[in-house]
Amino acid sequence: MDELDTFAHVYEFVRSVPPGKVVTYGQVAGEIFAVRLSARDVGAAMAVAPKDVPWQRVVGANGYLPIAKRNPDLCLLQRRLLEAEGVAFLNDTSPRVDMRKSQWLPAGELQGSLFDATESAE
Repeated sequence: MDELDTFAHVYEFVRSVPPGKVVTYGQVAGEIFAVRLSARDVGAAMAVAPKDVPWQRVVGANGYLPIAKRNPDLCLLQRRLLEAEGVAFLNDTSPRVDMRKSQWLPAGELQGSLFDATESAE
C-alpha cells in the first residue's frame, strides 16, 4: 500500500469528525485499522491534506496545537477556525483545546472525554 492510499484512510476518518469537535493525532492513528499508523504518520498526512479535509479538527496530545512550532500564523488560523465551530479552549490565551468539552469519540466508544478516565483514576 503506498503513501497516498494510507493517507486516504486518515482523510476519510478526519472528514467524519463533526464540526465543533476535535481528535488527537494519536486518536486518529488508533482508530484506523486498515493500516498501521503512528501519530507522526497522521501529522505527515495532515500536512498535505486536500482542501476538503477539516485539518483544524486534529490537535496534539492534551489539546495542544503543535502547528505553532511550525508556523504561528497557521496556529492562529487553526484556533480561529476551531472557535468559529464552537470548540472550547482552556482560556483566552491558552493554545490548548478544552478536551473535556470538545474531544470527539466515535460511536461505540465510551462517551465523554478520554481525559475523564485519567482524572477519575487518580
